Amino acid sequence: MSDRPQLGQMRNLVIRSFASEAEQKIMATRRDQSWGHIRPHSVLVVAMGSHWLPGCWQKVADMVAFTNKAGVYCGLSELQDRCLTPYDALGTMRNEGLLMGQSEGCEWLCYVDNDIWPNPDALLRLINRDMSVIAPFVIEAGTGRKLHGPFRDPDTGLQPVKWTVLSMLLFKTSVFNCTGPNFWRDAIGADEGYHFQLLWHYGHRPWLDTDTAVQDLSRPLYPLASKMLPRAEQEALWDKKNAQMLQAPDRRPIDPNDPSMQEGVYWPFTNLKAKPAEDTGTSGVGITDTEVSEGGIKVQRIAPAQAGAQPDGGGDDPPVADGGGNVTG
Repeated sequence: MSDRPQLGQMRNLVIRSFASEAEQKIMATRRDQSWGHIRPHSVLVVAMGSHWLPGCWQKVADMVAFTNKAGVYCGLSELQDRCLTPYDALGTMRNEGLLMGQSEGCEWLCYVDNDIWPNPDALLRLINRDMSVIAPFVIEAGTGRKLHGPFRDPDTGLQPVKWTVLSMLLFKTSVFNCTGPNFWRDAIGADEGYHFQLLWHYGHRPWLDTDTAVQDLSRPLYPLASKMLPRAEQEALWDKKNAQMLQAPDRRPIDPNDPSMQEGVYWPFTNLKAKPAEDTGTSGVGITDTEVSEGGIKVQRIAPAQAGAQPDGGGDDPPVADGGGNVTG
């Protein structure tokens, strides 16, 4: 005879429905350790613009597709570049991503830059750590420099840190319930040190998953540090950055013969079909907006001739960019 009480004897019923069997299993696993969520583990990945270094779009798209196939709802939004000059509105963009994540009801929000090279399971590994603020072990391609502090050794599990580079950073959206929607403030003066001190003020700290490595293909550029350069070098640096921002998005596959390519764009979302959307008035010349009919993922259709140079190589060997964003094989 079952020890389970009869339905009529239950004093307080709790009824939930789930979008999939996978979500039901996730909730069952965590029921005794955390409170519920309407879409357990749901995550919105927000990309800081669409200025992808060669191959990086494919790596991020594969990560999103892998997370969805694991039964976790995962959306992707490329944030509109709101910078009048390079970097002057990154805080506004991050705040916009924050608003998207909370408004869409996601449990997690993941910021990614356009120059990272994650493995497909990177996001899911971070989510499974269940830490309010967590980053992967980001290393600089070509140099192996660690981009966090204090330095931790790789493959040593979960480690507390004071700060980490913002190349890929995962938050529980509930973190921002105490900080408010304008957490990121001014993007130029408020760097990693400021933001992580502010998180500490609200009772949060960043954790580092040293078992999950992600490569950053370009050296981080700290805008305040550019003030130390001679004026001519400053102007040359920002001119180069402005030129990069005006280029069409590079969303081509690493392998030019990849069967997942649609109209010059790498597209691993096999259950999604793109359809033309109405003109939003924000498109650049020669670029037509399209919106996916399911899943809420917005993309821009670009002609192959606009795509730029094909990255060298393939597989897991990324190209490397110098501090100005120039890519070498």
